[in-house]
Amino acid sequence: MKQPLDGIIARRKYFWVGDTGALPVLEVEIGAPARSPFAENEFMCSSRFIYAGSEQSQTAYGIDELQALQLALGDLHAALRRVEGSEGRALRWEGEEVGGLGIRIPNFSG
Repeated sequence: MKQPLDGIIARRKYFWVGDTGALPVLEVEIGAPARSPFAENEFMCSSRFIYAGSEQSQTAYGIDELQALQLALGDLHAALRRVEGSEGRALRWEGEEVGGLGIRIPNFSG
């Protein structure tokens, strides 16, 4: 079930690799994790995916706010990969010129 995207905590714009146009082709937004209205011990995190004139919202559920956020990021990553596959082109964000989605959990433990 789709939930409204309240309290946006992050946004990112994506461009095609090699495209010199200044306008992004895709944008994603992440809402703040919140307690789920469906279960007492469940949290949710909604995201929005805006591409080619359409907008899709999806909600991930987890046992706490962090898991819900991680699952929402995973959903967005998968959606971005599907766009790349269907278009046969790589996406990039402003922090990466050669291609890359920039959605990963860094490992600082060495």
